[in-house]
Amino acid sequence: MLYTYLYCFFIYAFLGWCAEVLYAAAVEKRFVNRGFLNGPVCPIYGVGVALIALLMGPFSGNLLALFIGSMILGSALEWTAGFLLEKIFRQKWWDYSNEPHNLNGYVCLKFSVLWGFAGAVVVRFIVPSTSRLAHLMPQPLGWVLLAVLGGLLIADLSVTVVSIIGLNRKLKMLDLVAARLKADSDKLGKGLFEHAASAKKRAEVMQLDAEKLHERYEQALHSNVLHRRLLKAFPDLKSLRHNEQLEALRESIDVFRRKSRDASIRRNQAAIEAYEPHLNEGQEKPFGYMICYEKLFWIFMAGNVVGCFLETVYALILPPHQFELRVSVVLGPFILVYGFGAVAITLFLRRMYNQRDVLIFIASMVVGATFEYFCSFVQQAAFGTVSWEYSDSPFNVGGRTNLMYSVFWGILGLVWVKDLYPVVSRRIERTPKKLGRALTVFFTVFMAVDMAVSAGAVYRQYERVDGVPATNSVQEFFDRTFPDEVLKVIYPHMQYVGKPELPEKLRENQAIPEPAQ
Repeated sequence: MLYTYLYCFFIYAFLGWCAEVLYAAAVEKRFVNRGFLNGPVCPIYGVGVALIALLMGPFSGNLLALFIGSMILGSALEWTAGFLLEKIFRQKWWDYSNEPHNLNGYVCLKFSVLWGFAGAVVVRFIVPSTSRLAHLMPQPLGWVLLAVLGGLLIADLSVTVVSIIGLNRKLKMLDLVAARLKADSDKLGKGLFEHAASAKKRAEVMQLDAEKLHERYEQALHSNVLHRRLLKAFPDLKSLRHNEQLEALRESIDVFRRKSRDASIRRNQAAIEAYEPHLNEGQEKPFGYMICYEKLFWIFMAGNVVGCFLETVYALILPPHQFELRVSVVLGPFILVYGFGAVAITLFLRRMYNQRDVLIFIASMVVGATFEYFCSFVQQAAFGTVSWEYSDSPFNVGGRTNLMYSVFWGILGLVWVKDLYPVVSRRIERTPKKLGRALTVFFTVFMAVDMAVSAGAVYRQYERVDGVPATNSVQEFFDRTFPDEVLKVIYPHMQYVGKPELPEKLRENQAIPEPAQ
């Protein structure tokens, strides 16, 4: 019996949280975590359903009795919860004082009737199905799951209680600082009135210290994610001792939210200017205007350098925390897969700049992972080598890409499309035309030579592995300039695995036909 009611508690605590979130989304047009806890549960709903099911189970055949009993039990539970929260934390978490027929602001007739209807429907029609669902799982495994959920609930409750205590303490300090500010201001005014220079100076110093302390505590309150969540989740939250400071904090958080919204609008406007530029009549096109070779080339170069930086930092973070030269070419800090990846994401996703972030993230995951797989396959097909191998990692595709790096591609693509491309595009277009074209020609030739030399060095190493001796000056040049020791430093993770085998049907199609008799 306990087993069933515990499952009822967790299931309906979650469903109650879902209902609160949907209600907030309909009213406020945005997501708000309306639970007392940080996790996706509202314990009052879980306790309410379990309590109503336990006490009103014998009356499950009588809807009127279920309605009245659920109405009384739900209202009593809500009143008790509101009363205890107020007495324990000195804060009123919801207030129905403006609703008709309320009791101390903790409950009102409207929500009592809602408790009655919901309790009657749940106990009569839904709880029996929940009980059967709970017993579908083997009971030993079910108890383990309940223990895990209970542990998470206790941990969440502990974090929330500590956060509320911290909020009360900071509000109290803000009250003290505000009082000190007022006292110091009075002292300053009195000193000025009495022409007491020394009193004026002391009061100014004290007031400056108090203002700094007040600013520090306000910043601490704003920076606490849990405090901001609680104020969003409970818009009627009132502090019995420090309500003035609580309201000031709520107003400052609203200002912060408006500033964030304004920043988002500016961000979208910058994206529109970058992705959909327009020239006035007679205005000359700037260098790298819209999508052209010059712009894509410098996006490619920027991706190469940024990729080298990210890979270097990644190598320092991972054990054994040592510097590694992670590049794709023998000359310069360039990783081509990032450069070509930036170009691919720009070409494929530039029309999605005004889409939701989650869609851009998913599209970037797909494009990046596909491109990474393609690059690995081409490298192996051309040189018999691979520079990365993920066969031992979970959710990999042929060892050429995996879920974790697909997520990285998704994040990089989202940041690139939403934030970096507009900035990079503007910087490129501000380049003087003559200088931009000259640099583009020079670095195009340089990168072409660099890639050709790098390909030759790797191919010659592949020949050396197969025991092919140097028979001409080009092979001798590569043996002398890029021996195995040098390439081991440049490409520390490159492995020789042989060229990929063709599928059986493809080999049959490519077989040389027998001559006709």
